[in-house]
Amino acid sequence: MARGTEVAKDRVEALTDGIFAIAMTLLVLSIGVPSVPAELSPDVVLPGLVLGLWPQILACAIAFLVLMSFWLGHEQLFGLVARLDRPFVNLNLITLLGIVFVPFSSALTSDYGSARIAIWVFAANLAAIGLLYGAQRYYLVRHPNLLHAPITPAEARLGYARSLCSPAAALLAVLLSFPAPDLSSFSYLLIPVFLAAIDHMWSR
Repeated sequence: MARGTEVAKDRVEALTDGIFAIAMTLLVLSIGVPSVPAELSPDVVLPGLVLGLWPQILACAIAFLVLMSFWLGHEQLFGLVARLDRPFVNLNLITLLGIVFVPFSSALTSDYGSARIAIWVFAANLAAIGLLYGAQRYYLVRHPNLLHAPITPAEARLGYARSLCSPAAALLAVLLSFPAPDLSSFSYLLIPVFLAAIDHMWSR
């Protein structure tokens, strides 16, 4: 590897972990604390107000679970990496740009859950992240000098299939946005199911 093209792996991992941590924490800010008028008793009014927050709570929980799956995938991918070069780091940074947008796109779905444009923005955000992780894996397959050991063709296919789980869920959400927009967010709960099914088929 040419002088000056290698980047310290621990610095990239620290930056990535920090961005994930901040993005996951910011999700809760989309849930506004309800305000109870002074003349009313919180014991009477607050339960109903809290129940009314369920769309925001659901959007926060779904986005957190999706970010968790992305972070676990990133951890698995970087476990294969021995060293980093600048093109791969740049690709990772572009992926992180998608991560920092998740609190915004998630807030759109929590506030305007039945609006198709909100559903499509969130879907595009998550699909882009999944495809970018697939691009990272493809780059590593083509540059085995960055790895502890070369990725086998079977392992590459597994990785590509896993990278398509969030785009597949996003596509399903977009399709559901026409007949049943209120149900579209639930499609992202299928991501762990897709991942488990792919891992099961690959291990057979």
